[in-house]
Amino acid sequence: MNKENLRKMDAPVLLITFNRPENTRKVFEKIKQAKIKRLYIFNDGPRNGNMGDIKAQSQIKSLIDEIDWECDLHTNFQEKNLGCGKGCATAISWAFENEENLIILEDDCVPSLPFFKYCNYTLEKYWHDTRIWLISGRSHQQGTRFFDNQDYIFTHYGHIWGWATWKRCWNHFDIRMKDLPNFLKSGGSLNVLATPEEGRLYNKKYHKLSTDKNLSTHAWGFQFIFSILKNAGLCIVPAKNLIQNIGHIGTHSKQKSIFQDLKADENFEITKEPLFVLHNKEYEIYHFNNHIKKIIGVTTPIKYVLRKGHRIIGWKK
Repeated sequence: MNKENLRKMDAPVLLITFNRPENTRKVFEKIKQAKIKRLYIFNDGPRNGNMGDIKAQSQIKSLIDEIDWECDLHTNFQEKNLGCGKGCATAISWAFENEENLIILEDDCVPSLPFFKYCNYTLEKYWHDTRIWLISGRSHQQGTRFFDNQDYIFTHYGHIWGWATWKRCWNHFDIRMKDLPNFLKSGGSLNVLATPEEGRLYNKKYHKLSTDKNLSTHAWGFQFIFSILKNAGLCIVPAKNLIQNIGHIGTHSKQKSIFQDLKADENFEITKEPLFVLHNKEYEIYHFNNHIKKIIGVTTPIKYVLRKGHRIIGWKK
């Protein structure tokens, strides 16, 4: 499909917030610069008796007064705290009540301006391609040979620090992962990922997740990526990183990591299309060995993974 044949589209943006108004403002400023035409702002409610959360909610609500461009605004400010898991899941489901596709930003994910154009383009181009489930704004292997001749790649490894998807995909989301036991029994990730080592590691991690009875209170990314895995879905990753994570202070992270040092590229554009819609097995093996295994392959306690918030096919990183 030629880019000239794609109709002009402005995908709606969902901004998910909680109690970090300074971080929220940095993301909001990018939304403002992009003049997003349809904007959803979700704020999880304050924790019981937490005056800091109450003040933060008020400060975040005040940003609405700064919308000085033509914008169809929808807001959802919760009165009670839902938690990291149910809060984000509720936000996304709420926005999808009215939309067929969505660009999703949390309050610690600062996009570059090209991120919006990239998401709009790929959301439209692959709208009806049911092989594609997630469009990632994060790219951790920029500058590698895998992007020499293409400006984005197809892979089973998706990232949800700044991303986009369709309602057709979110409809498969199940925060309780009821299908997980049967998925693992049938071979699970061994049937999807490039090598047995990858499949075994993910099966092991998801088995551990299944023992966490409170998972839905503090996580949602694991569950969404599980819906992608069980359908052998593909993710799109750009040649340049388009999201800077600034969330080194928050529920899932208490100190800055090397991943916050990855800047968002402000000059990215798509000029070289992939020739085929196929997952790049060599890229996946490289990414697994040089990134994922270093993050989740050497840690066993599930609480460590959750605390750090690593989400790479379910592990935020």
